[in-house]
Amino acid sequence: MNSDIEEIKSRLNIVDILGTYIRLEKAGANWKALCPFHNEKSPSFMVSEERQRYHCFGCQKDGDIFSFVMEMEGLDFREALNSLAEKAGVELKKINPNLVAEKNKTLEVLELAAKFYEVQLWGDPGKKAKILDYLYGRGLKEEAIKKFRLGYAPAGWRNLLSFLIKRGYKAEEINKAGILVKKEKSDQQYDRFRNRIVFPVADLNGKIIGFSARMAPGGDESQAKYVNTPETAIYHKSRVLYGLDIARQEIRKRNFVLLVEGNMDVIAAWQAGIENTVAISGTALTSEQVDIIKRYTDKIKMLFDMDNAGENATKKSVKICLEKGMDVQIVTLPEGKDAAELAQKNQEKLNLAVEKAQGAIEYFFKKIFSHYDKNKVADKKNIAIELLAQIGSLANEIEKKHWLKKLASELETSEIILTDMLKKATLREKAGGQFLNVSVQNSEAFNPRKKIETLIRDLAGLALVYSDVWKKISKEDKLKPFFLKDSLLNAIIKKGEEVGYDPNHFIKILDDQNVAGIFEKIYFEKKYRLDLNNNLEEIIIDNPIAEAENISGEIKREIKKEELAKITRDLKIAEDKGDKEAIHFLRLEVKKISEEL
Repeated sequence: MNSDIEEIKSRLNIVDILGTYIRLEKAGANWKALCPFHNEKSPSFMVSEERQRYHCFGCQKDGDIFSFVMEMEGLDFREALNSLAEKAGVELKKINPNLVAEKNKTLEVLELAAKFYEVQLWGDPGKKAKILDYLYGRGLKEEAIKKFRLGYAPAGWRNLLSFLIKRGYKAEEINKAGILVKKEKSDQQYDRFRNRIVFPVADLNGKIIGFSARMAPGGDESQAKYVNTPETAIYHKSRVLYGLDIARQEIRKRNFVLLVEGNMDVIAAWQAGIENTVAISGTALTSEQVDIIKRYTDKIKMLFDMDNAGENATKKSVKICLEKGMDVQIVTLPEGKDAAELAQKNQEKLNLAVEKAQGAIEYFFKKIFSHYDKNKVADKKNIAIELLAQIGSLANEIEKKHWLKKLASELETSEIILTDMLKKATLREKAGGQFLNVSVQNSEAFNPRKKIETLIRDLAGLALVYSDVWKKISKEDKLKPFFLKDSLLNAIIKKGEEVGYDPNHFIKILDDQNVAGIFEKIYFEKKYRLDLNNNLEEIIIDNPIAEAENISGEIKREIKKEELAKITRDLKIAEDKGDKEAIHFLRLEVKKISEEL
């Protein structure tokens, strides 16, 4: 497949492909455009024809033609590959039959496992009465339990493993399905799910790709409440939505999706007639999941747990959805902590709550203003920070303008001031920070790197942009031992001469695409910046060698500071123990390093 990918890349120019989606303008040796992945007024989206890659200084998205088409069209890699292969006139080589056979074998194992769990739940009602009683007690009916194929993993270490081995499957094949756990310091394996209620997770075609398992009533409370299938060749939790295989047609029909937190919420909502319900199921909402939802609708109604954790999840999820241009509404419950609990008491109330969902920004306005006193200056600031975090995510400028005006009116302040606050926060985010939801308990909006990490990144960026710097740090004897310990600088030093100190060649020869992406980002951050008018400009450094020497000096000082901190800790231990010889030696070391600083 790699040869197919390279052939497609050699035939297609990134400028031509991206140019069919966005309007590109020439910017020196590169091209620029308004980013298609987030809302902006001035272009911060750069396309390098030389490197055949793109990078946005706003939302930090970067990649090649494959990642771009996947993002824009909501496709998986295979679909994007087929699409671009057709454009390039490349006939894809047949998929490795061994890989296809392996995938099919994994799917067979998972389907058989699901049937095993179902039989355990229904096959012997006497033994499993407490499990069914629990499910019935939660308001689930037999029809729903069977529709979603719930099952039971009995207590014991090798029930499923023994069953599948008797059916002719090898332990290695079973393990690839993610349903076994390997014993530490041993080759022995055992069942991952034991004494648990099992919820099968299916792909869009209804094929079982994994499981989510809840501790059975009366089980060991010291164990995790939920255990999920780990990442496998066919199960990727960031791209899975529980219940989507059942809900997708109804989502299209009703033109919205009800997004909930748990598997029980999905089933309870389905029973209540809200069949267009899916769950994020044990993970934070991801950008990939939103892209999948967008294939069916651009309207999301969120109903997360009515507790602090659920509220925080709502804030983060809304931000992701708004950035994707989704129409987001929030469902608030009149009682109960989640959809399953309310549905058990009164299905009509759940339906009415979903029907009366309110717009996300409107919801946050009411919630945040009720939490603070807008007549106090400190509270005004907190209100502005929290609401701007959501308003700034809006993709539609008219909506953004509307809510800024409303916020200015409520706070009795100038709209210009709020716009300036939003712009500054956005610029900080584009510079590499994160504009987070700030609460009274957490007033830090940014999580900066350690100083030495920032210095290393700066030096690596200088080396990639300026070949003279690259050559110099490769010969820096005093710092070389430290450089070789740092993965970024180590890679630059080791490969510099081999690639002729050419960043383009260097990035191309890296095997790990994630690492290549990191270096690509470091290069762009050191090569370009956003000016105060939010326009992209090239960074000019008059004397890069001197700049590199300054950074190297700072790195040396930071190393010394870390050494001093360690010795100071050792000295404290020696003093506590009364070790006079160690105290004398360590004090001399402290004095020596302090003088060097």
